[in-house]
Amino acid sequence: MTIDINGNQEDISAMLIGAERYALGRRTYIVQWTYEFIGNNLHLLTEKDKNVMIRDIEGAIDYGDECDECRWRALLNKLKEG
Repeated sequence: MTIDINGNQEDISAMLIGAERYALGRRTYIVQWTYEFIGNNLHLLTEKDKNVMIRDIEGAIDYGDECDECRWRALLNKLKEG
Protein backbone atom coordinates (compact mmCIF):
# COMPACT_ATOMS: atom_id res chain seq x y z
CA MET A 1 0.00 0.00 0.00
CA THR A 2 1.28 3.46 -0.89
CA ILE A 3 0.32 6.49 1.16
CA ASP A 4 0.63 9.96 -0.30
CA ILE A 5 1.40 12.71 2.18
CA ASN A 6 1.45 16.37 1.30
CA GLY A 7 4.54 18.07 2.66
CA ASN A 8 8.27 17.61 2.58
CA GLN A 9 10.64 15.56 4.70
CA GLU A 10 11.15 18.42 7.15
CA ASP A 11 7.37 18.62 7.75
CA ILE A 12 7.06 14.89 8.37
CA SER A 13 10.17 14.82 10.54
CA ALA A 14 8.84 17.71 12.65
CA MET A 15 5.52 15.92 13.12
CA LEU A 16 7.37 12.84 14.36
CA ILE A 17 9.19 15.00 16.93
CA GLY A 18 5.78 16.22 18.04
CA ALA A 19 4.61 12.64 18.46
CA GLU A 20 7.75 11.70 20.38
CA ARG A 21 7.43 14.68 22.70
CA TYR A 22 3.74 14.01 23.30
CA ALA A 23 4.36 10.36 24.16
CA LEU A 24 7.53 10.79 26.25
CA GLY A 25 6.64 10.22 29.90
CA ARG A 26 3.08 9.05 29.27
CA ARG A 27 1.77 5.82 30.68
CA THR A 28 -0.51 4.71 27.86
CA TYR A 29 -0.51 2.65 24.69
CA ILE A 30 0.79 5.69 22.77
CA VAL A 31 4.35 4.96 23.92
CA GLN A 32 4.44 1.56 22.20
CA TRP A 33 2.74 2.91 19.09
CA THR A 34 5.13 5.88 18.86
CA TYR A 35 8.16 3.64 19.45
CA GLU A 36 7.09 1.30 16.67
CA PHE A 37 6.19 3.97 14.15
CA ILE A 38 9.32 6.07 14.61
CA GLY A 39 11.56 3.02 14.90
CA ASN A 40 10.18 1.61 11.65
CA ASN A 41 10.40 4.93 9.81
CA LEU A 42 13.77 6.41 10.72
CA HIS A 43 14.22 7.24 7.04
CA LEU A 44 11.57 9.95 7.45
CA LEU A 45 13.67 11.86 10.00
CA THR A 46 16.21 14.51 9.14
CA GLU A 47 19.59 14.15 10.84
CA LYS A 48 18.86 17.31 12.82
CA ASP A 49 15.59 15.87 14.10
CA LYS A 50 17.22 12.54 14.98
CA ASN A 51 19.62 14.51 17.16
CA VAL A 52 16.72 16.41 18.73
CA MET A 53 15.00 13.13 19.62
CA ILE A 54 18.22 11.73 21.04
CA ARG A 55 18.57 14.82 23.23
CA ASP A 56 14.92 14.63 24.31
CA ILE A 57 15.11 10.98 25.29
CA GLU A 58 18.48 11.26 27.04
CA GLY A 59 17.29 14.29 28.99
CA ALA A 60 13.87 12.97 29.98
CA ILE A 61 12.99 13.38 33.63
CA ASP A 62 10.37 10.63 33.50
CA TYR A 63 9.98 7.83 30.97
CA GLY A 64 6.68 6.56 32.33
CA ASP A 65 6.40 2.98 33.50
CA GLU A 66 9.29 0.51 33.41
CA CYS A 67 8.01 -1.04 30.18
CA ASP A 68 7.87 2.44 28.64
CA GLU A 69 11.44 3.19 29.66
CA CYS A 70 12.54 0.01 27.88
CA ARG A 71 10.87 1.27 24.69
CA TRP A 72 12.45 4.71 24.95
CA ARG A 73 15.90 3.22 25.52
CA ALA A 74 15.41 0.89 22.54
CA LEU A 75 14.35 3.82 20.35
CA LEU A 76 17.35 5.80 21.58
CA ASN A 77 19.62 2.96 20.43
CA LYS A 78 17.91 2.83 17.04
CA LEU A 79 18.28 6.59 16.62
CA LYS A 80 21.97 6.45 17.46
CA GLU A 81 22.56 3.53 15.09
CA GLY A 82 20.53 4.95 12.20
